Parts: sequence; C-alpha cells; structure tokens
Amino acid sequence: MRKPIVIGVLLVGVAAVVVGIPGVTRQVQTAYAAWQDGRIQDHLSTGNFRRWWHKIRYGRDESVPSASLNSSPVPPTASCPQTSFTPPKLIDPRSPKDFGAKGNGTTDDTRAFQAAVDAGDVLIPAGTYLLNHTVVVTASNRHIQCEPGVTLRKTVRADSNMFNYEGPSTGNSLVGCNFVGANPTRVRDWENPGHYDIPVQTNGAVDNFVLAGNSFRDFFGQSMFQTEGQGGGTGAVLVFNSFANCPLYGIALVGSVNGRIAYNLADNCRMGPENNDATQDSGGNILECNRMVNGGNITGGSNGEGGVDYSRNIVRHNVLDGGYMQISPPERGKAARYIDNTCNDCETE
Repeated sequence: MRKPIVIGVLLVGVAAVVVGIPGVTRQVQTAYAAWQDGRIQDHLSTGNFRRWWHKIRYGRDESVPSASLNSSPVPPTASCPQTSFTPPKLIDPRSPKDFGAKGNGTTDDTRAFQAAVDAGDVLIPAGTYLLNHTVVVTASNRHIQCEPGVTLRKTVRADSNMFNYEGPSTGNSLVGCNFVGANPTRVRDWENPGHYDIPVQTNGAVDNFVLAGNSFRDFFGQSMFQTEGQGGGTGAVLVFNSFANCPLYGIALVGSVNGRIAYNLADNCRMGPENNDATQDSGGNILECNRMVNGGNITGGSNGEGGVDYSRNIVRHNVLDGGYMQISPPERGKAARYIDNTCNDCETE
C-alpha cells in the first residue's frame, strides 16, 4: 500500500476509536457550535481543557457542582448563602397516570398531562413521559412536581412548547423535572421549525411563577425557559435549575420585571433579559449566584430596539468559568448594574 493510503486508514481508525470515547463527540459538537458563534477561543482556555478531560475520563465534569433542589452550583458564601430550595406544597395532587399516562417513553402522554393539570396539582411518578404536544396551564396556584427518576422527553422538531402558562395567572410552579429534547448536536436554525421548541414558557401576566430544581437540555428553541408578552409578568423565581446545550438562552426574560434568577447552572447557555423593543417592561430583575461554564454567558439586558432601559436590573455574585458577560446595552439603551462577579478565563462585552 502507498504511504498516504496507510496514513489515511490509520487516521480513520483513530478517529473511530476517539469518537467512541464517552464525552468526545459532544465536546466536538460544542466546539463546532462555538466556532459557528465566532467564539472558538472561549473553548481553548486551560480551564475548559481541564473540564473537557474530566468529562472524557469520568463521563461528567467533576470540577463543576450540579444544580438541584439540594445542591447549589456555587460555593456558599456570605453573598450566596442558600444551599437548597423548598418547593411549594402540593395540595391533593393527582398523577398523570390516573388519566392514562404510560410513562414508557414511546406513548405520547400529552393528553393525560393536560387532564391532570386541569384537575389540580400534579405529582409525576418515576418514568419517561413523551410530550410531543403542548400542555396549557391557565389556572392560578397550580403546582407541578416530579418525583426522582422522571424524564419529560420530546422527540420531534416543531414550533410547539411542552408547557405554556397563560396569563393572567399567579402562583404557579414547576419543580424537580428533567427535560430532554431532540437536539443533542445543538443545531441553531431559526429558518426551519424549532425556533419555538421551548420546554417552558409563560405568556403575558403570569406572576410569581416558580421554576426550581429542574434540568433542561437538547432543545431546538431559542430558550429553555422564557417569559413573553408586552407585560411578561412580575416576581418570577427561577432557582437551582440546570441548563445545557442551548442553541441560545437557558433563561430568557422578555417583558418581565422583579424576577429572581439565582443558583442556576448554565453549561454552554445564555441567561438574562432580552426585550424586543423599548415598549416592553424590564427592571427589578436580580441575577445572582449563578454559574456559567463551557462558554455559558450572562447579561443584565441586551438587544432590543428603541433604546431599552435595563438600568434597574442587577447582576451580582455570579461565577463565570469561560464564556463572557455582556454588559453593553443595545443602541440608545441603558445598561444593567454589575456587582462583584467572578470571571475565570472569560471576557466582557
């Protein structure tokens, strides 16, 4: 055989072996996504190489704490003392299985979930539930909670959310669930269906909404959680959630005020307010004690036409391991306040 052919065969063999190592494929996909964003340098730091090696060797990043109801992603300090979150109490909860849900990962359980939500509070037992359509919540003080071992999965690429909370409503919560979509390679393509493939969205005046202890990954949509509307609600509490492999946002606050976004872990995801224009509300939002890794980034307000005023939002005590912090406001807009954030191998814009 000719020498170039031999070398080519060896390279193909090595590539096949390497791709078979747990974690390598996802890291290649992540680096490619960073290159698409024009941020490949964010992924070439010493810290990111160390995290990459942990993921390959151990199947997870042992250097980064997780975020869950009983686990903070940042070390406890005087500025970030909270280490757990107690969810709202369920009142006479029903199970989706009472309404025909299978929880086998293949039968679409959307109708059963809708019936359970319409009946009252919901406690979801262990299982994998396929939700390829939208569950709509219009009531107030409706609490949904997952027991350990629950996965809520979507297997289609479509412009349909998994959970829509409609305003006016108040006091709803969604706690302790594992959301998994159908986009493991982090495709970002707003020209095709999937732009609004968002796991959880609130529409209009959905006030005092609680999202806590959930994990989200692999959706096509522009965000994993999003508020929406001219007045996108007040008093949201978004805490102790994990977001991974986002095409853009983990949390996007659109037209929302007086929210608390805290103790969340964003792995290769963005977090913060982004209004469409200056007519939407923004202000009083506090983003604190969050951790951004693997190119994740945070902002107190970016983008928006007509001079959006983000000056009443506060970004403080967050930890960025790689990625960047966007502090510049949109054209003719006003910037949020940034206080005592830790930036390791990261940039500001």
